[in-house]
Amino acid sequence: MKQNFYCIERRLNSSSLPIFLFFFLLLCSISTRGQSAELLVMYPEVRAPFSQIFYDITTGAEEGFVGDTSSVSIREGEEVGSLLTRKKPDIVLALGKRSLSSLKASDSNVLVVLGAVSEEQHGYPGISMVPDPKVVLDKLILLSPFVKQVHVVKKSSGIDMQLEGASEYLSEHGKKLIVHESRDIREAANIYAELIAGASAGDSIWILQDGSYVNSAIFSLLLDAAWSKNLVVFSSNPLHVKHGALFAVYPSNRDMGKSLGKLANKVLSDEAKPGMQPLRDVLVAVNERTGNHLGLALTAEVKDHIDLLLPAR
Repeated sequence: MKQNFYCIERRLNSSSLPIFLFFFLLLCSISTRGQSAELLVMYPEVRAPFSQIFYDITTGAEEGFVGDTSSVSIREGEEVGSLLTRKKPDIVLALGKRSLSSLKASDSNVLVVLGAVSEEQHGYPGISMVPDPKVVLDKLILLSPFVKQVHVVKKSSGIDMQLEGASEYLSEHGKKLIVHESRDIREAANIYAELIAGASAGDSIWILQDGSYVNSAIFSLLLDAAWSKNLVVFSSNPLHVKHGALFAVYPSNRDMGKSLGKLANKVLSDEAKPGMQPLRDVLVAVNERTGNHLGLALTAEVKDHIDLLLPAR
């Protein structure tokens, strides 16, 4: 009886062997494909110091992507069809409009992740250079928690990625977003003049990445009001901080590259959501002199969250 049972068991084990081997090889194949996936980073050929931006993003993408990576700079109008045929990447990270235009002209079916663009109209997965408003407002709440109202002048009507979810987020923190729409710089100047005239404690003005119609003359008026009326002025342009805005956010290029590399893996595994995401990898610059004048407590704990502190003179 034992011998018969052993023979049956052996026959079962023998018949199961090909099935076992099949699944084992299949798993190995999947694992190998995942490890050998190749990301090609395409970026425009530009001069220094702008080239450093794309170098940092590319370095981050190499760190964030699971697989092999390579990169190539693209000249204006350069044809990339032969490059794609030769390299055969699984997915391309296109940085900037030029890279995307070259890809479109190639009629390639390669998967694409898009980065280093400010527009949202592209139907590709990617990360925009437009900061997530929640990230910007987090910095405001950290640095100036007494602010009650945030005024912003926007150029366009309708939904604006720069403000998406901002009103709801501020409401959760007991604060209010007041959006002023303007058709041109003249109308914007009148709006800013009214805001300055009526400014009081707890008011702030947010200058969006597209400038919110703020030229040098309007910016000087805002800074004068910031000084005389303790008006908090913050921005998405770090140059404004140098001239007296309380703070500004700007991209952390290497971290953004890491996020783009991880997104490329999600696209390959069909886990990515369609459309562009706002930029969440940001750094913050703060003008210490302005902060001191506003009576803000830039404690050691707060300074730990500041990446660039312009010292008070």
